[in-house]
Amino acid sequence: MRPTENINIRFPKNLQEALRLQAKAGTRGQLLAGGTDLMVQWVSGTPPPRRATSVWNLPELCEIEVRDKDILIGAGVTHAFLVDATPIHRHLPALVAAAGTVGAAQIQARGTLGGNVANASPAGDTAPALLVTDGTVLLASLGGIREVPLTQFWTGYRQIDARPDEIIQAFRLPKKGAARERFRKIGTRKAQAISKIMAASRIRVRKGQIVSAAIALGSIAATPVRLTQVEDFLAGKPLTAKLITDAEQLAQKTVQPIADIRSTAEYRRWVTGRLVRDALENL
Repeated sequence: MRPTENINIRFPKNLQEALRLQAKAGTRGQLLAGGTDLMVQWVSGTPPPRRATSVWNLPELCEIEVRDKDILIGAGVTHAFLVDATPIHRHLPALVAAAGTVGAAQIQARGTLGGNVANASPAGDTAPALLVTDGTVLLASLGGIREVPLTQFWTGYRQIDARPDEIIQAFRLPKKGAARERFRKIGTRKAQAISKIMAASRIRVRKGQIVSAAIALGSIAATPVRLTQVEDFLAGKPLTAKLITDAEQLAQKTVQPIADIRSTAEYRRWVTGRLVRDALENL
């Protein structure tokens, strides 16, 4: 018997029904969206839950709303939809680039933004691109909406700031405005690779001077991280060749990378500096 055959999966028709089921199930239940991560985990040895609530294709989770200063992206929006959505290309290009690196086309068509975030893997492709926006996560429960900054949402390895009765409903992401964004993923091959390290940046330059900088890394620690020391160092300084070199060296000095089966800490430290250089040189 397959491990997944014993799971009692509920299929609510709307978010309110899903919230009632989740509130009743508590820690005994689990949310299931596209299933591109969870199904693999369940059939490869991770004990599946006795019950699960499917939030796949719930209308309230599949909406994108473009507003004056930010964009609301439903947690159920797929990676493929992000890649094809014109407003996301215009206002959140790093997120588009990140979504386009998630697995193969089949995975992108099924996997969701909310699932990628909730899975809380350090190698989650969209995490760095989300972090540089200074956006928030909207968590729905029967008691209402709770909004959590993305910079505080990942609390540890595969851990997030969400209660058992809460469902990720959407992400509120400020538009890039006059800033420029970039996303780079380093892996053992060009496609369908789990990253050794990846970086996203959102940097604004005006008249040759850096106004603000946000740089985030994935696959380097237990959670995605922001390079706050490098960001503070860059802000207010003219963009010069020396500044780029100094920022590269500062990044390599301050980052604290992990070592695992995919890469050494030394390699990740060196590449961190090169990715910071890449972001600045491509301004």
